[in-house]
Amino acid sequence: MSQLAFKVSQSSVRLLRPSARIVTRAAVGSGRLQNGSLQTTRFLSQHAKLQSLQLAEAPKPEFNYYEENMLLVSPSNSFLPLNDYRKDTEQLHYMHTGKTVTEQLSVMQSCLFNGNTEQAQRILVGMYQLYPQAMQEVVDVAIHNEILSGLFRAKPRPLVSEALQWYDVMENQYAIEPNSNTFAVLIGGFVNNGMQNVALALMQEMLRNGYTIHGMLLSSYLSDEDIRKIENMAKDVVNKGEDNVELASMLLGEVKSAEDNISAITGDSAEQESVEHAPVTLDELAGISNKPGAYERQQLNSTNVAGIMQLKSTLESLYLNELHGYNLQVRLENDTYDAALARYREINEKRNDPLLSANTSALRRLSASWLPKLESMIEEEQQRCQVAMEGHSDKERLKYGRYFVQLDASKMATVTILETLRLNATSNGLHSQSERQNLLNQKASGGVFASTLVTKLSKAIHNEIRFEQMKKRTNRHVFGHRLSLARLATSGKLFNMAVRRAKMREHREHSADLFLDEWGLDTRIRIGSLLVSMLLESARIPERRDGEAEHMVPAFHHKLEFLNGRRHGLVYPSSTLRELFKSDSSSHAVTARHLPMLVPPRPWMTYNSGGYLTRDEPCMRINDGSEQLRLLKHASNEDRLSTVLAGLDALGMTRWAINRPVFEAIRKVWNAGREIAEIPASTYNEPEPVKPADYDENPKARIKHHLETREWMNGRANQHSQRCDCNYKIEIAQAFMNHPMYFPHNMDFRGRAYPIPPHFNHLGNDMCRGLLTFHEGRPLTERGMHWLKIHLANLFGKDKMSHDERIAFVEENKAKIMAAADDPIPAAFLNDEPGAVRPWWLDADSPWQALAACIEYTDAVRSPDPAAYISHLHIHQDGTCNGLQHYAAMGRDSKGAHEVNLATSDRPQDVYSGILRVAERYVNEDAELGVEEALQLKNRLTRKIVKQTVMTNVYGVTLMGAKEQIIARLREVKDENGAHVFDIMNLSKLALYLAKKIFASLGEMFTQAQETQNWLNESARRISSSMTRAALADTIKMAADARKSSARLRTAVKQAKAAGETLDCDEVLELWPDLGPGAMRRKRLDTLADKPMTPVAWTTPLGMTVLQPYRKMVTRRVATNLQNINVHDVNMPAQINSQKQKTAFPPNFVHSLDASHMVLSAIECKVAGLVFASVHDSYWTHACDVDKMNSILREQFVKMHKQPIMANVKAEFEQRYSDHMVPIVVWDYVNSFSFEKNGELKGSQKRLSKSGHEKQAEQIEADLARKHIESCDETEGVLGGTDDLVQMQIEVNDQKLAESMEVVDLTSIELIDPAQDLFGAARQADLIAYTQSVNGNRIKDERRALMKTYRERVSQLRKYMTQMAKKTAPSEEDKIKLCAAEQAAVDSKQVTQGTLVKYIENLKAERDTLIDGLDAKYPVKFDRSLAISISQRDDKEQLEQLETLIKQGKLAGRLVKGHKFTELTFDDLPAQGDFDINQVLRSPYFFS
Repeated sequence: MSQLAFKVSQSSVRLLRPSARIVTRAAVGSGRLQNGSLQTTRFLSQHAKLQSLQLAEAPKPEFNYYEENMLLVSPSNSFLPLNDYRKDTEQLHYMHTGKTVTEQLSVMQSCLFNGNTEQAQRILVGMYQLYPQAMQEVVDVAIHNEILSGLFRAKPRPLVSEALQWYDVMENQYAIEPNSNTFAVLIGGFVNNGMQNVALALMQEMLRNGYTIHGMLLSSYLSDEDIRKIENMAKDVVNKGEDNVELASMLLGEVKSAEDNISAITGDSAEQESVEHAPVTLDELAGISNKPGAYERQQLNSTNVAGIMQLKSTLESLYLNELHGYNLQVRLENDTYDAALARYREINEKRNDPLLSANTSALRRLSASWLPKLESMIEEEQQRCQVAMEGHSDKERLKYGRYFVQLDASKMATVTILETLRLNATSNGLHSQSERQNLLNQKASGGVFASTLVTKLSKAIHNEIRFEQMKKRTNRHVFGHRLSLARLATSGKLFNMAVRRAKMREHREHSADLFLDEWGLDTRIRIGSLLVSMLLESARIPERRDGEAEHMVPAFHHKLEFLNGRRHGLVYPSSTLRELFKSDSSSHAVTARHLPMLVPPRPWMTYNSGGYLTRDEPCMRINDGSEQLRLLKHASNEDRLSTVLAGLDALGMTRWAINRPVFEAIRKVWNAGREIAEIPASTYNEPEPVKPADYDENPKARIKHHLETREWMNGRANQHSQRCDCNYKIEIAQAFMNHPMYFPHNMDFRGRAYPIPPHFNHLGNDMCRGLLTFHEGRPLTERGMHWLKIHLANLFGKDKMSHDERIAFVEENKAKIMAAADDPIPAAFLNDEPGAVRPWWLDADSPWQALAACIEYTDAVRSPDPAAYISHLHIHQDGTCNGLQHYAAMGRDSKGAHEVNLATSDRPQDVYSGILRVAERYVNEDAELGVEEALQLKNRLTRKIVKQTVMTNVYGVTLMGAKEQIIARLREVKDENGAHVFDIMNLSKLALYLAKKIFASLGEMFTQAQETQNWLNESARRISSSMTRAALADTIKMAADARKSSARLRTAVKQAKAAGETLDCDEVLELWPDLGPGAMRRKRLDTLADKPMTPVAWTTPLGMTVLQPYRKMVTRRVATNLQNINVHDVNMPAQINSQKQKTAFPPNFVHSLDASHMVLSAIECKVAGLVFASVHDSYWTHACDVDKMNSILREQFVKMHKQPIMANVKAEFEQRYSDHMVPIVVWDYVNSFSFEKNGELKGSQKRLSKSGHEKQAEQIEADLARKHIESCDETEGVLGGTDDLVQMQIEVNDQKLAESMEVVDLTSIELIDPAQDLFGAARQADLIAYTQSVNGNRIKDERRALMKTYRERVSQLRKYMTQMAKKTAPSEEDKIKLCAAEQAAVDSKQVTQGTLVKYIENLKAERDTLIDGLDAKYPVKFDRSLAISISQRDDKEQLEQLETLIKQGKLAGRLVKGHKFTELTFDDLPAQGDFDINQVLRSPYFFS
């Protein structure tokens, strides 16, 4: 027994709870219960049976159907709080250790994976001792279940006794309650070790703990073999009639019920379901189905790009048709790398086969040749890692080695090859636009950033390891449970929100999360770099140069290049390899597991349980943001996502099919290689720009040629990118021709839904949408024919006509429509024969969708009964600039509502044409003034030029973003000869000018929307610069303590140095404790204290919490054998990007409303029995159901906007951020006057510094406020400056001011309130300061005079008395003359030699009395506050007014800048208009 297990065994060991301790360690060791325990077991069985009956008879809580089916949340519901990183134990732990708790626990899991259970236990116990608080808050039962499972899997024998002891420790010592997974591990482990009685006793305890046998069978810790053994155990108990027969019968009943459920869903027997299928090989392509009606695979001229090859390999499964339904879906999800590995091995085995060259592309053969050497290198490294793990000699290798050995070398090599090829083939998509342009400008070798390749490769490896582990942790009951939920969803029952919430609660109870390991940043980078280095060494490609024999050269190169002033590592293909695949700029990742599904997706029951069948992923697209993931998990556990997840399910349950006639037309165009209807040509035919003759002499000619060349290079790269992207779509469409399709959905952080399959879905381009139809058909009906015609007209750009005019358009072109359906692509046109007529449908705005509608319309018209024709086509209802619709509805803006078709009207309004008219008016006015840009644009503006900018303005497009949009549109304007109208040299200037005019036009037409957008912007700005009161107080205290400690330490150091001594460590830590343990954490907290950390968060009408993720990520450098790699450290708390938080909030807020409306509509349509799909603000259904859908869309929009959305957001902000303080700039109006020697007024040009009078805390707060404002990159307004000691220097006529000044009575003055009369208060402050200055000067002058008179009188008197005391009397000329008062006193003998001192004292007292009276004569003190402090944020107009008055010489004070924190408040909401939201219900063109 290990030392740890021995220590654990010293504690009280128990199997059951204290009331039923019936098993001892001896019983466990022998596999049977002690004598007398049968009676106890019988008692437990009866007790469990009785408890089960009691639970069954207990009254179940009643659901209020109305409340449970409420989709919109009540404004009074509490919001989901955000984490404060200063109190977040896990983040503080990461700042302290540099590792997350999960990352450290992953080391424990890797030890379990490698069979080192003793070390795993030691790690967990040690972490509890070192980090008790973090472990208590982060660790749950899943970690302990891993330990228990590892103990039962231990080699050479299972450690059953240690498992029992750990079960005791986890609850008694660590306060971890067991769950159904815990009991599944224990019961399965004891059954596998022949200890049936122990397993039955554990099952009794499980029932008493409130868990069920059903929940146990759903545990991923039980394999099918484990369940079979448990079932056999139960059969033995029943057959032998032993105790626990009731329990065994219950177990058998649960197993049989689950098996029957699985068989009913899949239609297969248990034996058929469990068959393992090998990956598809090349020979199996002959097994294509030839059943009647099935589509036969056609030849496609596919692009030889790595992504296409990988995709086609996976799709081959679909052509075999040997599997059906759920089996085929599981295989499709599992076969990605297995199939590729099998093909690589087959290619290498048959490399000398002449048929191989004919059936396999050169790139596939080449990449297969890299596999053996790379696999060998990985195996050698894994052996070295094993040695390091056993001997602990190589610490650096040990850091990543324990993870590097977890995946088979051949699989790891396959992943490395495919991912590197894919990322290089799609490298342009991995760079930003500026970086991509820089690569072109510098004529760099392309490729992919090494940091991107390393991180994505390591992520792919990690995901594959997880996937391999998850494949082992499943059983038929888990699979069957998932299928039953899918069946429940397809039946529509899950869209009863009461049923859904109940099922979600049940799912959370019975499916506890498994522990998923987390690789640290260093581990990820090191593993990825190691694999890239190995591939660079092993990948070789044959190359033949002029006059040389063929020789092998590296297929990839690594080098460092300077881009945008920074050095980046690039991994790029060799020139020969680039000939096999061009750089592919598509941003789509070729992930074969993200293909459409063949069966309905798993319903979303929790935040990470839904979608694909075999893996769990979050329902939200999160960019490695742990902050969002924690918030999402919290929301899921509190059942705040039920409505949103129901909406995702409603979208995912829609079944799709491929439109065969449209596919045939697309296939013809594709194989012909011509550029038709957005299908790019197979070759780039644009001629390369010719260098002008004056290139060397003319700078403008050089620049123009450079721009034209750059445009040509972009066009060539984009053409190949689009060709590959189109290839993906066509390959997938052909593979799914005989299969139904489902698109599982997830969402972004705003709640907007997106299909998970990235390559082919209904959110794709026109070709994708034209290829897709609903799998389910419905009778067209007369109203359906009406909407089919309108839909067809809309696709031809007639959507701004009335409905009757659109129908008339279809009737007028009926012959053309039918001709298009009969022969979409005439051979003469396809072959580009002279005189060939261009097909009419190609002139549509959306040609492929138009072709699909033409075919549908023609088939319906030619059918015996058009109304009874079964239609599969999706009919669209689109909103009019949906963002503006939401703004108009929120502000009840009548004018805006009319422009975006919320109000009733006879024909649809065109907001883009309206903006165009206003912009043209601005341009014409400027043209009359001779503005160059206006002269060039006059009479050349079109609706298309302004549309994109208008549409995206409401979603936050910046001026520079709008400029880029307009540049692209202006470049498309050509004359009748096909030449560009606008010179490429002038595009930037013209686009910027026009963007400003479009923005001004929007402000003129949608003033209410602009006011609402401004309110949202300002609110986000304040939030993103704020911090909590507690954080502010802590920061001030921390800074004050640090100053005191630093001062104490400096004093002690000086004293020690003076004494010739030195301070030891203990003395230093005693003087400054912050230098001790946790110093790094405190330093990072102190650094973050100067930065804004508060993100903008709000709750949507559906109750979903939206958190804006924009932060300035912390960069961390990792040294590898490839290069030093800088990566973002997502676990380290980082300051927010205040500018992004501010500008992105309005569009994100509108997107969240748009998403909420879509989800509400999707659920209601599903409940109403409609087939429904959505592309954000475009809603699709069958033609016959358009009227129903239109009614639902309007009702849900009105229902949502009848809520006070803006008032709710403001109330939430005021509550959520009630304890926040925001830094502001304040300008203090100060006065200081003095007199020149000539008596003229002199204004002080120096600030009256309060530094000597302020408290230390106020100084720290002011400094902190200034740093926060600087961190937010905010401008300081009209007064400028960032220095706290800055003062406005304004030229003022001091003589004029002096003449306007007057002395006021300070004893009776009434102060003027600055809020009521700013000028009066400032003028009064001037007069008070002037009076204080004048009186102060008078006091000084009179005091000086009194002192002088006193000194003179005393001096004369002393001299006189001294002279008189001499024996010789002075002559009259020399005799000192006294003043009359002193002379009289001397003459009257009042002043004698004896009374002189007393007389002088009387003179002094008289002087002091006169001086003291000066304060009353000339008042200076003014106790009441004269502070005039103006906030730059809140009182900008008053500040400008005061500045003007100072400049005009009407005020004598000065403005001095300062900073402070003030309570976070929000402005009043913009006033609402008088639009009646109910008009939307009657608007015929709201969606049309």
